[in-house]
Amino acid sequence: MGKEPIHIIRQTKKGLAIMLVLAVVCELLFFPTMPNFFGCAMAIISYCVFSFFFQDKYIRLFPFSFCMYLSIFMYRYLPLIATILEGKPITFGFERPYQTFIYEIVLFLVSSLAFYFACATPRRTDRNNIIQKSLYQLRFYEITPAIVWGIGLIGFLIRLYNFSAGDVEYGDVGGKFLSGLDYLMYAPLCLFFPTLLNLNYANKKSVWIYAICIFMINIASNSRQSIITPIAILAILFLLYLVINNLKITDYISGPKIVLLGLFLVFVLNLLSNVSVAMLHTRKIRSDVNKLELFQRTMETMQDEALMGRLKADKDKAEGNQFISYHQGWTEQYVDNFMLARYANMRITDQTLYYAEKKGYANRQMQEVFKQNVLALFPTPLLSVLGIYVDKSKLEFSRGDLLYGSGFGGYRVTSHLADGLATFGLWYFPIQFVALFIVFKLLNCFVFSSVKGYLYAPFALMNVFSFLGMFRNAQGIFNDFAYILRGFIQGVITYLIIFYLVRSTLKLINVKYVKNLDISCKVKYF
Repeated sequence: MGKEPIHIIRQTKKGLAIMLVLAVVCELLFFPTMPNFFGCAMAIISYCVFSFFFQDKYIRLFPFSFCMYLSIFMYRYLPLIATILEGKPITFGFERPYQTFIYEIVLFLVSSLAFYFACATPRRTDRNNIIQKSLYQLRFYEITPAIVWGIGLIGFLIRLYNFSAGDVEYGDVGGKFLSGLDYLMYAPLCLFFPTLLNLNYANKKSVWIYAICIFMINIASNSRQSIITPIAILAILFLLYLVINNLKITDYISGPKIVLLGLFLVFVLNLLSNVSVAMLHTRKIRSDVNKLELFQRTMETMQDEALMGRLKADKDKAEGNQFISYHQGWTEQYVDNFMLARYANMRITDQTLYYAEKKGYANRQMQEVFKQNVLALFPTPLLSVLGIYVDKSKLEFSRGDLLYGSGFGGYRVTSHLADGLATFGLWYFPIQFVALFIVFKLLNCFVFSSVKGYLYAPFALMNVFSFLGMFRNAQGIFNDFAYILRGFIQGVITYLIIFYLVRSTLKLINVKYVKNLDISCKVKYF
């Protein structure tokens, strides 16, 4: 089972437990109400169940499905921590706290069962299914440093093209295809931890230069998600590296460097906060200027101390005025920190449950649009052959817009719970179990069990942050269906096309390439 104990896991469990105890004590001390008690119970139950799965075998054997399960856990754990840090109760702005917390506990238990059954280690020696064996034959788990850089260069060029092309509109098949390949630009970041790819690579200086370049490009995109992505990829890969090698952080980084790293993180977080404020200010002109000018405007805004002061004051004032009832309109105000808000906004569940109850559980309109959404996942030529007509132009709104019901086009997010209950009623829970089970199984296909160890698909490593976001508030349960029916297949096929294109090109230009690539892995069997 590897060395015991796994240092980083033990340290993280201890840290999570300490934060939870302190948060619960503060919550019940400063906000002693029954709804808040239920919120604490949700966080405690989530932590206890998550601790069972927070083991080295689940991370080593199923790292990518574990990332998704981690996001499911964070959504129930972080709200208590984040709100206490901001001096708020966990029920800040809630109107249906009991339904929210009880349903979220049930959904977390359902999700945990799906994860358990999907990741139960087979007793047989051959642990690979037919998908994994097929991908292995297609060299899906192979890579070289030259191919990594080639893939990264293609992704970088695609990113630049998407900047110049602007927003992708309906009917732009080529634009949609390219917009889905942005993740390729993050391939070289994996070379910070080359052993995860079973490679030897020492030129970290070039990787640092590249990382700084893509970070600056992402700032120019005026997307906070894009800024977070490279940082999150590095953090996830670093933690995976520590677990695989059974290391403590101090084994990898010395004490003085940890202090410097802490100061650097404080600086980065403050910088990201300022960038976020500046981006929101310049976003209103995003459609009127090119990306370069937008980047310049953002930088000018950040350098204008007086303007930044006014923007922060206006932001605080606006947040203080957003404590409104749901019948007055849509509000997502819960946690002030924009990064935490993406994984800890429990108020979205409370709010969307309110609209789901108004809409009615197992609502026919929700069901009909869901069917149309699912059909729209398939290519139009295929639907035409089957005699199915779907006007995809009439589906350019989100599940949250449909649930909100006061007009479409705002692309509001929704929770899995509200979308599921409004669409399927109480049948949502068994349907969600099956959907998550399949998604976890598909994510597990990105790990291959060889005679020498476990091989991690390069595609999954460079795309790892997307797995952490698969359970965020977005399109609800439809996201899971979209991944099962299209996302998984499309991602694998497009990656293999790029892989073979780069591989063939490198051969043509006589770049050194080892034909019989050693794809052994240093990770041992458990």
